[in-house]
Order: sequence, then C-alpha cells, then structure tokens
Amino acid sequence: MTSLIPEPIRIAIARYFDGHATGDPSVMRHAFHERARLQFVQHGGYAEWSLDEYLARLPGRAADDEPRRTRRITAVHATDEAATAELELDYPTVRFVDYLTLLRIDGEWLIVNKAFKAHPKG
Repeated sequence: MTSLIPEPIRIAIARYFDGHATGDPSVMRHAFHERARLQFVQHGGYAEWSLDEYLARLPGRAADDEPRRTRRITAVHATDEAATAELELDYPTVRFVDYLTLLRIDGEWLIVNKAFKAHPKG
C-alpha cells in the first residue's frame, strides 16, 4: 500500500509514526498543524484534546516495549490539498485505529485532525 501513497503524504505520516516511536513531543509536533484537534469516544461520550493536551500525554522517551510495536498505513485517499489516512498501531496491550485528516498548507502536508479508537487486548 505505501508504494501507492504520494511521497509528501507518506513523509507526513512517517513524522507521526516517529513521534510515537520516540515518545518525544517535539518530534510529534512536526506532524501536526498547531491548531489540530484529536477526537475520541470516552465513557460513551465525545471527548477531544488540543494538540498541546495530546503532546503533554507523551512520555518524552520511547516505550519499553517499542521493539514489539508495529505501525502501518492501511488506506490513504488524497486530492490536491486534502487527504485522509487510516492507520493501525499494534502494541502488545492495545491496538489503535487512527483516522487522520491532512491538509497541504503552504506546500507542507500536516495533520489537522485525528479521530481514534483504542482496542485493548487481553
């Protein structure tokens, strides 16, 4: 699938994956627009974080189980300046499905919205 993804979009998603791999908020910030929002369902209701709230949750270092974590792009749909991406982040205790909205702003692809669902394992 990744060979069919336009290179600039693949690079933007790689920045996001690097942020997860390193746990470093400064790395993750490069993947997002400064006013990006993150949405999810918590306790049956709508919840959201600003980018700063999301970045504050990162540990600042790679997770101890990082070698056992995998991340992949499952789908991308793109036009000239807008794209969506579906991702799977498979970790030892949880599998996340992320839906990203990306926009090309001043020539650079950035995540402007992330909706996600965590599927605990066990």
